[in-house]
Amino acid sequence: MHMEHAKAVLDACHLREGQHVLMATGRAAQVHNLKQTTIVFRYFGLGADDFVEIPRHRVPEMVRV
Repeated sequence: MHMEHAKAVLDACHLREGQHVLMATGRAAQVHNLKQTTIVFRYFGLGADDFVEIPRHRVPEMVRV
């Protein structure tokens, strides 16, 4: 495994696709897609296609498991 990819995976707070989380905004979301440098979350609620993409290094401050 490439070292940059390994570091990005470790920085992702051990999230997995389909996991439910609480965002810093107070809204509930689901981990939709784990990319190499970002994580895509899908908010629950009104908009069926309400997604947000967050850089992996910002996940610890923006997401609560």
